Formats: sequence, structure tokens, C-alpha cells
Amino acid sequence: MKKKITSILGISLAAVLTASLAMPASADHEKKQLNVEAGIPVYVDGSRVQPTDVNGKPVEVFLADGTTYVPARAFANALDVQIAPNGGKVYLDTVQTDDKAAEYLKTYFDIAPMTGTVSAATWNAALNKIANGVAVDESAKLTVGTAVKAAVKAAGLEELALVYSKEKAAASTAGCTKIADADLPYVACALDTSLASGTWRFSDALDGKTATQLLMNAVNISGQGRNYLGESDDPDICQKLQSAWSTFGNFDDEKLSKLGADLVIANASTGYNLKYDGYNANFLPEYTLQYGHSDITHAIQLMGLLHSEGIVAKVALEPKTSIYEYLVEWGDPASLTMTPTYEVKPIDGGRYLCYATEYDMKLEFNTIADKNRFDSIIGQYAKKWDSNTDGNGNPTVPLLAGAWWQPLYTSTVPMQDSKNFTLIRDNVIRNGAYTIHPFSVADGTAAIAKVVKEKAPELKVELVDLYVNNAFYNYLTGADHQ
Repeated sequence: MKKKITSILGISLAAVLTASLAMPASADHEKKQLNVEAGIPVYVDGSRVQPTDVNGKPVEVFLADGTTYVPARAFANALDVQIAPNGGKVYLDTVQTDDKAAEYLKTYFDIAPMTGTVSAATWNAALNKIANGVAVDESAKLTVGTAVKAAVKAAGLEELALVYSKEKAAASTAGCTKIADADLPYVACALDTSLASGTWRFSDALDGKTATQLLMNAVNISGQGRNYLGESDDPDICQKLQSAWSTFGNFDDEKLSKLGADLVIANASTGYNLKYDGYNANFLPEYTLQYGHSDITHAIQLMGLLHSEGIVAKVALEPKTSIYEYLVEWGDPASLTMTPTYEVKPIDGGRYLCYATEYDMKLEFNTIADKNRFDSIIGQYAKKWDSNTDGNGNPTVPLLAGAWWQPLYTSTVPMQDSKNFTLIRDNVIRNGAYTIHPFSVADGTAAIAKVVKEKAPELKVELVDLYVNNAFYNYLTGADHQ
């Protein structure tokens, strides 16, 4: 779980021990004897942690004269920040590392994983896949500093770096290891934009771990990385979800909307989503589920639910206009209250289409195990069943706000739980930057292709595999209202 500096440490003084500690003297400080209370438990965001040193050995946290002392490395480890000693100084850096950076670079840029000492030729080949034309001198030693200089250019930050005077750059790099003069303004710029970490040794040869993180940071800053709000356990994630939702409005593509309605009328599909490319999350498919809903309160409560279950995921919110067949068993359409974001309209044969402004929440989980747990959590806390509702469909047990009979979440890669996930097809039809997404069972794509050929022959259908939860599959096939 990501630790947040804003909540720092909760300290319990239970079962403390009293000891005497001699504080070592330095050139600027005299030696001092303190009476301390040792054995102080440490809690981060409500969970107890055991501070350790660089070798993983437990270290003491103690109280002296009303102040609680935590060893610097133990503090950094507990809060998941980077630390480096430098000539009697300690450098703590809150720049976050991405443990899936190598996977991301391979998936989206076909950059092979880098290990050991990285050559200039290898670095240039990788760099050019994210920013063509940026390179280092292959005849000179490739240091972390020269790599940072190139990454600043690849990230689109060179103009900023050039405004750094020697004095300004020195202030931004105070506490860092030695930096070559030619690299200094670029390193300063990189630190101020979180492209680089001040814990790195800039005169050392570039290693694979540093190269990978540096490239990933350049990808993010240049707008080629994930497009997301934050992580599900961020202290401000609920505010960010509300802010994003408040900016969403109806958008339309006339050609695609007409075609989507034709698909439903022809019984080729039960509905479709209209989406815009600019909101794509660009997550790693192996770790990602797409969760569709219409109630932002539901999304916010879901963040707290995931946190209570010890699950962390990156969170993106993609708006969509959802058009689907409204089933009369859900309630008399004439009794519904219509709004600018929700409307039910009759179509041929006594049937109805629902037009709703909704969202797809993309969740890139920290682990595949967490992704696999999601289905059971939704089934328990966020889904209506006959067994947990009354005759009017009202929950008889506590459920999240906006719980549905048939929640929708999908994966583009197979799920380990094949019993509770079924393969369907997303029949993606594109017109410029807009797409519609009518779903079908795996063998039901021909009917959609037939309507597209008849109604919009200039458009093409791209078939995408989706693995969908059982409740939505039942809706898609009309097999069961649950």
C-alpha cells in the first residue's frame, strides 16, 4: 500500500521501556545524555509497521523529552520514500517509483527490459522509442547525469532547464551527490519536476533500474503514459473523482449514434457505449478491470471499500454515453423521472432504449491477486441478489449506494476464475476519435457486422475479446435478472 506523508505516523505508547541513550557528538554539536522510552509502536494509515534498517533488521523508535525519534531509513521505508546518505547528510525523496515500469515500457513502446550497466547505444535505442531524435554521445561515458539530461529533452522540458542559473541549479540540487557542470541545470530541472530522484548518484554509470525509471518518468511527463487520477488509497482520490465527474458532459457522434440505435432495433445488440479516445487510461491490461456505472457516489464509496479490503489500484474515470435496452421488469418506464443525463425512449415493438451519461472506471490493481478478488467483493457489498432485497428491489442488508442487479466489469485478458467470467466480444466501431462499443456473445458478432454493412458500409468492426462477470453476461443473454 502506498504510504502518504500527510498522515505520517500514529504513535502508541503502550508497553514502553525506559533506557538511557548517549547522543554522539559532531563538529557542530556537543555530546548529550538522554533518558528515552523505547519500544514505541508505529502505525502508518492505521496499520502497524515494523521499522527496519537497510538489511531488514528491526530498529527502535523512541521517545525523549516529548519528541519521538524514528531512524531516517526506517522512516523512509515505512512511508515508501527514497533515501540516500551523502557525506553526513540524509536525502529523502518523495518521487514515487513504478515497479511496473519495465512492463509498461515493453507493452506500449517495445523497449526490452534493461539490467546491469546500460550502454549508450542501448540507452539511445530506448530513448528514441519515446522521443525520436534525442540521443547521448556514444563515445563518452554514460552517467546517470548525462542520461537525465537526455531524458529532460525527451520529456519536453529542455526550455525549462535552460532558465536555471548556476545559483538556482545549485539550490535545487543541494544535498545531492556530485553532478557534472554540463548536467547541472538539467538535473535541477529534473528534480523540480520529479523526473529524477535526488537519491541517485549522478556521476555513476547508468544502471538498468535507474534507466527504466527515468524513461518511465519521461513517458509520463510527455503525456505518453497512464492517464489517471491517482491511486485508490490516495487521501484526495474522492475529491478527484468528484472533480472529474463534474466536468463530464454529453458528447455525441451523429453517425455512430444512429448506427448504435439501428443495432438495438435490429436485435443485433442490447446496447452500446459511445466513447472518446482522449480519455483512454492506457493501463496495463494484465492488471486492469473496467467497471461501468452511472453513480459517482458509488465510485467514491468503492474507493473506501477497496481500502478496507487492503486493495490498491490506480484509478481512471472515462466518460461515456451509454445506450442500452431498458427492460420493463426494472419498472414502468412511464413512472421514471427523465433528466438531461438519463432518458428512456420507446422504439419499435413496445421496447425501450435508455440514454444515460455514465462512466467507465479503469482500475489497474497492484497485483493480479487483487484483481481476481474484485468479483467476490462486488458480489458481497455492491450487488443486488434476490436473497438480499425485498419484493421492491430494496436492499435488506447494507450495500454500497447505487448497487445494481447486474454490475458490469470486464477484462481484456483471461481471468484466472473462468467459472465466474465468460468470453464475449466488444465490437468496436470507429469514426475518427469516437468509438461505439456494442457487446455481443462470442458467436454473435455476425449480426452486428450485417447491420454495419447495411447501414454504414464505410465503417469497420474491430473485434476485441472481453472477459465479463456472470451477472452482466446474464443480462447480455437475457438469461437471468441477477
